[in-house]
Amino acid sequence: MLKLRTERLRRGWSQTQVTLRTGITPADLSMIERGLRPAYPGWRRRLSEAFALPEDYLFAEDTDALEVA
Repeated sequence: MLKLRTERLRRGWSQTQVTLRTGITPADLSMIERGLRPAYPGWRRRLSEAFALPEDYLFAEDTDALEVA
């Protein structure tokens, strides 16, 4: 799981709220968060701006997060 998801949950943002900020669909966001779809450069930039965090941070693997089945 990427730090992107951890950060979204930490802020209490739904995928729909991120969609409103970025224009990335909830389905695409879910796949990006789980590492099933690469984030295109434009998406990475928009997510970085929405979270006000560097791309390198958001798209790093979150090794501390517990995977919930």
